[in-house]
Amino acid sequence: MKKAPWYQRTHIWSQVNLTENDPAECDPKSYQEYWRRTKTEGVVINCGGIVTYYKSEFPYQYRAKALGEKDYFRLWNEAARQEGLTVVARMDINCTTNTLYEQYPEWYCRNASGEPILSQGRFVACVNGGYYQKFIPKVFEEIIEKYHPDGFADNSWAGSGIGTICYCENCKRLFKEKFGEKLPGRVNWEDSTYRKWVKWNYQLRVDSWRMFNQITQKYGGEDCRWMGMINADPFATGGRFYDIKKLIEGADYIFCDHQSRDRKCGFEQNAVNGNLLRLADRENVIVAESMAHYYKGERTFRLSAASKEEVRTWMMEGIAGQLSVWCHFVGGVTRDPRRFQLTDDILPWISEHKHYLYERKNIARVGVLWNQETSIYYGRDQADVKAAACFRGMTQALSRAGIPFMPVHADDLKKYADRLSVLLLPNVAILSEEQEEAVIDFLRQGRSLILTDETGLYDAEGEWKGPGRLYEELGIYPSREKEGSHYVGKEDWKTSNSHNYVKLLDKEHEIFDFLWNAEVLGFGGEQNHVERLDSNWKKLGTLIPDFPIYPPEFSWIREETDDGSIFCKEEKESRIVYLPADIDRCYGLFHNPDHGKLLGNIVKWATKGQLDCWCEAVFHVNCNVYRTGNKWVIHLVNLAGKEVPEGTLEGTIPLSNVKVRLQGTFGEKAQGIYTGQEYRISKEGTENMVILPVLKEQEILVLSCLCE
Repeated sequence: MKKAPWYQRTHIWSQVNLTENDPAECDPKSYQEYWRRTKTEGVVINCGGIVTYYKSEFPYQYRAKALGEKDYFRLWNEAARQEGLTVVARMDINCTTNTLYEQYPEWYCRNASGEPILSQGRFVACVNGGYYQKFIPKVFEEIIEKYHPDGFADNSWAGSGIGTICYCENCKRLFKEKFGEKLPGRVNWEDSTYRKWVKWNYQLRVDSWRMFNQITQKYGGEDCRWMGMINADPFATGGRFYDIKKLIEGADYIFCDHQSRDRKCGFEQNAVNGNLLRLADRENVIVAESMAHYYKGERTFRLSAASKEEVRTWMMEGIAGQLSVWCHFVGGVTRDPRRFQLTDDILPWISEHKHYLYERKNIARVGVLWNQETSIYYGRDQADVKAAACFRGMTQALSRAGIPFMPVHADDLKKYADRLSVLLLPNVAILSEEQEEAVIDFLRQGRSLILTDETGLYDAEGEWKGPGRLYEELGIYPSREKEGSHYVGKEDWKTSNSHNYVKLLDKEHEIFDFLWNAEVLGFGGEQNHVERLDSNWKKLGTLIPDFPIYPPEFSWIREETDDGSIFCKEEKESRIVYLPADIDRCYGLFHNPDHGKLLGNIVKWATKGQLDCWCEAVFHVNCNVYRTGNKWVIHLVNLAGKEVPEGTLEGTIPLSNVKVRLQGTFGEKAQGIYTGQEYRISKEGTENMVILPVLKEQEILVLSCLCE
């Protein structure tokens, strides 16, 4: 029986990111035992680009210092093929040495003065030049003819970034032909020409992505695919022109270069990464994520092993988001053997349980909408504060509340709407007409809606347009006028302009139940003024303006306003909440626990208590829920005590009496496929409940669903 193509079956990857001394010191066969022991299915092997590890006929490619006459890529390729592994050739085509630059200077990026642009002493090639358009295609052809890799990956394929305008002759000519204008004089978001240049460059990268795939398939056959590695965070792509939705749409395989958590996000981010990328393409496309096994924290040590718990928790969260694992090591020479013992027990377990970890359907009832336009054109050079923090705050609040959710691209709402009962729009400031109509249609079907901040109030270029069709449908009209504080710097006792509050008008409302009848909620943010609203809206909170924080004797409320911070209404079967107050942003930036609990409670209120699955625990447990056939798969990852600086996690705190509540009809028992434990499914009123006496690292519950 013929095997399925590699991109439909390869889930466990290993990459040794080769260094220039490896050809002289490292025998690739020394890794075969590790591949066998860990059930590795594919390897990513350094081949060409910034450093070349094979015998190339092109004299201008920079060769690894210790390469000599050795064909090092061939040795790795042969060792991998002996083990029956998928082989992907890793490229890095962004920069070259002056040897190639001197031969073809017209291929490279130029600044406004006409000088070449350099990065770490190397010359940056322009995506519109012959390096990308002519030379690299010939390199692909050569590698395919010599070694027949299954595919290619590239982690620096996109050229210069959003802050670097290239003034080479090719860019000047092509921009003039397309827009009839000269290139913008400088990076300036207020300049419409610069915004055109940004959009143009995003499309150029999509064109490059497609061109490279056409070339590799032309020379290597239909299954020889090219993958440009991408980051999974649509709000922070490192200044690179990655339009995630357009790049991966229709892709047969995705390589995600998102190696570890960052200082702003918890481990739950990795489950979001997997779900966000898959749902934006085809739900069961394989997404392999590079997971660093070297130390990567506030400082990075490439040759030292990472914290074991750090890597394991990140990997478990990735699997919870249906990511395929891609173990990443730097240097073939092993100077710290601990790096091979961090996750070696997890990998064979993945191989044994693939049928429950992949090819499954996300059945979360809560959707969180996103698009990249909001980050790029509304967020501009403050994308983290204006866009990412809102998404981050909302998704972190959901995770801490034990509520499974789906990150859904705004273009895909109609595709997934039937699964959802509640839709969240965390400051999705830019909505196209089609996206806005999809939200309205969702609402008209009796579903619930939560929107925050300036959702839908800006046009495609990030300019204010005011309330449109969505707000007319809702009967509420925010203005551009803002109140409160947008201060996001470090405070001291004398900084009081963010010392403001929300006054609670209905202390008995269930969204405030954690506040124990408090009259105020610490806020610290800003909000849009609501000019008018229909009578069926209920105002739950108003803004108390800032007042002194120091000395304490001066900390008393000077004035109160009637400006609403929280609004809600019930309309037929729908529950709707509008937060003109940027509580989601504040939580994403400053992590006030009250903000997270409020956001979680708002979502629970909007669902009317009818979530199909949610988790209750004393501390943070991330919960994701899927279905495969008649089986439910509930993935729980213990994140208790893991709010520590990145790279520093030293242990796991076991949790007792973790409860998973379920709606539906199930068998009598749930099987834990990570621990091997069996759990009884009990009844509590109309709900089913599974109690885990102890949750250590993670558990994956498999339940038989007896309903349609």
